[in-house]
Amino acid sequence: MTHTHPFRAVPAACLLGAAALSTPSHAQSDTPPPPAAAATTVEVTGARFRDQPGRTSLSGAELARVPGAGGDPMRAIQALPGVATIDDSSSEPAVRGSRPFDNVYFVDFLPVGYLFHVGGFTSVFNPSLIQRFSMSSAAWGPEYGQAVGAVFDVQLRNPRTDRIGGLLDFSLTGANVLAEGPLGGKGSELSFFIAARRSWFDLVVDSSEDQAEGVSFQLPVYTVSQTRLLWTPDARYRVRLDFSTATDRIDYTVKAGGKAAARDPLVTGTSNQRQSFATGAVVLENDLSDTLGVRTALGQMRQNDSFRLGGAGTARVRTDTTYLRQQWQYTGWRGHELTFGGTLESRQLDVGLDFNFPRCTEFDPNCDISTAPRLVTDRRARQNRADVHLADRWQLNPRWVAIAGLRLQRDAWLDRDAAEPRLGLEYSPTRDITWSAGFGLHSQPPAPEESFDVIGNPKLAPIRSRHAVVGVSQRLAGGWSWRSEVYAKDFRGYAVADPVLNYRNGARGTAQGVELLLKKDLTPGGPRQGWGALTGFASLTLSRSRRTIDATGEEFPFDADQPVIATVVANLPWNERWSYGLKWSAHSGSPYTPVIGLNGTWPDGRVRPLYGGLNSQRLPAYHRLDLRADRRFSRDFSAYFELINAYNRSNVAGYSYDATYTKRETVEQLPIFFSFGLQLKL
Repeated sequence: MTHTHPFRAVPAACLLGAAALSTPSHAQSDTPPPPAAAATTVEVTGARFRDQPGRTSLSGAELARVPGAGGDPMRAIQALPGVATIDDSSSEPAVRGSRPFDNVYFVDFLPVGYLFHVGGFTSVFNPSLIQRFSMSSAAWGPEYGQAVGAVFDVQLRNPRTDRIGGLLDFSLTGANVLAEGPLGGKGSELSFFIAARRSWFDLVVDSSEDQAEGVSFQLPVYTVSQTRLLWTPDARYRVRLDFSTATDRIDYTVKAGGKAAARDPLVTGTSNQRQSFATGAVVLENDLSDTLGVRTALGQMRQNDSFRLGGAGTARVRTDTTYLRQQWQYTGWRGHELTFGGTLESRQLDVGLDFNFPRCTEFDPNCDISTAPRLVTDRRARQNRADVHLADRWQLNPRWVAIAGLRLQRDAWLDRDAAEPRLGLEYSPTRDITWSAGFGLHSQPPAPEESFDVIGNPKLAPIRSRHAVVGVSQRLAGGWSWRSEVYAKDFRGYAVADPVLNYRNGARGTAQGVELLLKKDLTPGGPRQGWGALTGFASLTLSRSRRTIDATGEEFPFDADQPVIATVVANLPWNERWSYGLKWSAHSGSPYTPVIGLNGTWPDGRVRPLYGGLNSQRLPAYHRLDLRADRRFSRDFSAYFELINAYNRSNVAGYSYDATYTKRETVEQLPIFFSFGLQLKL
């Protein structure tokens, strides 16, 4: 369905990179990120959906207990095996060798515009509504497409039906308000919830400034809302109306005389970034019989992205998407669980551009806006896509399960067809041990700015990928369990800049790794307080992800290649009022492209840096400890307190160069700081 940030290359590489707020990892950050929002709590579960190897499923209650997420459960996904994050200020996940914008996001069968706000501090969901979260990181089922990285599927709970109630939630990042209940009295067929959230960075701290870089900025401002109206006339029939919105803005100024302006003078002046989405859909769920069910969604989503970057110009993209999704499930054929469905999608893309457009990609370390050509255009295009999928989970006998699926896609915009098989196998020699294997072919369309005419190449082919995964899981006594997976992926068709075609398919990649998750859950009937109620998990990921430029054969590490990632999370409910938690995380330093000398000057006389091999060096290793304490004052009032980076580790985010590229300074990530949150149930 819809990918995050429709015009991602321009804001990511140009807006933030040139303004020295954040740059691609191969160039490294020239300015410290904005002050991070409070850290929240989230916890990981080893549970998986039985029909999909490579899938991890977490409950909302577990997500609410992992230290360091600042009150936002979705930030906890960075603690999952196989998930890499490059910077403390961003939660956008790079999964198993793929980029954050290689993922797709769904909420209760519906697509959403983006999962995290500008800067990645928080997600776009009210934490109290999240019932379950699932991440499919390899060889997922054929019902999901148009992604080569991972599929994130969020399930929200339905409104309460016993009475009108609500929730007030205040944290260092912002405030959440929730109202819900039946319309028409207890047990009514009609119920609702309305949730809203707003940041208050701008109310607490008006602005921040990096004097050396000469960059001052207003802290990010965001708002979100979720509304659901649910009608359940009987146990077999459900109709819901869902509406969601999110808005983000950030304003900053690059001053003349600072390092940022000296490196790229066209970014001097006032700048801003705006993004938003609004989506509405009607969903019908009908259990036609005990063995046959159908789910249908008709919806529309509008997504807006715009920015201004000093004297470099402005750009805007508006995407209006109308979609129809349907899925049938049938279990009446002995031993088989059949799933069939499809999607029709039509997108109207409206692009306005008056900008120095450098066509930067992850394969270009030397991206200069001031010398880029000026592009002025105002164009529209219609992008139509359709797909059908069929899957069968076949219980061959009590020990063996075979899974087969096929996804057929038609992209009228690219004039491309695709047939993508998905296969799986499970073997359970005992009740507590399961071996699994999966294989799948996957693809995703190029980013709009890469395939749009005038600024891109309409003949650009999709990115294609092959996924293979083998795993084993075992339940042990006393609430213990463990799981391990070995995976391999390859990617073909990454876009690289081309002086004639604007972009062309010219790079590929590989990713391999092994993941281990050891988990401790509460035991049925066991203690719920004290040391006997200790829960948590430890995960270890060993991986290798590479990129190769086809024309030269040059191979180098992927931006988010972190060969070793380790995480330990523990939670201890000490008594009825207090519970404690910790999270310790560590990973290899991210790769970066170093400046090794000078390469003459730009036409305007500025020094032009000479870069070494792409991602040929690494930052120092990263590690951090987060602590959390929860205090329940009454049944309806509670609070949490967190100490982020408890031993004040100086983790390196990147390096900042002066205008001559002869002096380098270290840019550090989050220092030690305190966070808190309060929650009142109504």
